[in-house]
Amino acid sequence: MTRKIAVGIVVYHAGLELLRRLELTSADGFEVYIFDNSPDIANVREFAEYHPRIHYFTCGKNLGLGVGISTVCANAHLQGHSALLFFDQDTGYNSETLSYIESSYINNTDAYENFSAIAFKAGGQALLQDVPLLINSGSLYFLDKLKTLNWLDCDYFVDSVDYKLCLDSLNKGYRIGSCGSTPGFDHVTEQADSRYRIAGRTYSMRAYSWSRIKDTLSSNVKLIFSAIKSAQFGFALKITRLLIIYCASQVLVRIINTLGIFKRG
Repeated sequence: MTRKIAVGIVVYHAGLELLRRLELTSADGFEVYIFDNSPDIANVREFAEYHPRIHYFTCGKNLGLGVGISTVCANAHLQGHSALLFFDQDTGYNSETLSYIESSYINNTDAYENFSAIAFKAGGQALLQDVPLLINSGSLYFLDKLKTLNWLDCDYFVDSVDYKLCLDSLNKGYRIGSCGSTPGFDHVTEQADSRYRIAGRTYSMRAYSWSRIKDTLSSNVKLIFSAIKSAQFGFALKITRLLIIYCASQVLVRIINTLGIFKRG
């Protein structure tokens, strides 16, 4: 059976769970495109050598997500694929996830015509909705549209790679979509977040390193100025609001960890 979508993953210090998912994806007949940002660790490269459906790429060092996703998308497009489903290496999925998203693509070709990407997620409704922003993991990229955008912006290392795609799509007149109720999709379990019980509710938070915070601040500020420059003022306001929330959460989680006043779930 020839699959209608490809799968792409950018890896960095990949573990056994990712290798298990790669085995599953290849066995289900999907072509997998991998960009390795840690080629000094040979597990993924050696695994790919024994699986002909896994296409391995690297530049010998960590070049981040912008370069990585652009590489897997461009190579999938070059080899004849029209859509690529991207996952972070720590996002869980199974055969049902892949079949569900592939079927959605096959059955909604006309409805997806003006979209550059559609984010599939676990929660929410299965109906297609227009959204202003998406995250990379779980996104189905339409490769002819990404090619006209010159792929993803390689000036962004990790943070805001996905949001910059949304801005570029908005400037080009492409839509961004979201579909919920995706079976088997798990973007929570393998994350490094801690859970905190506050006022009877559970919140997932993580104290990022100062270098990661610096990258987030610089990339978001750059994105805000890019949005203003292209007269997308509403988009700039959305990113500003998210950046304020991010900074507040980093202060809060450090206070909580220092005082130990809330029980971790």
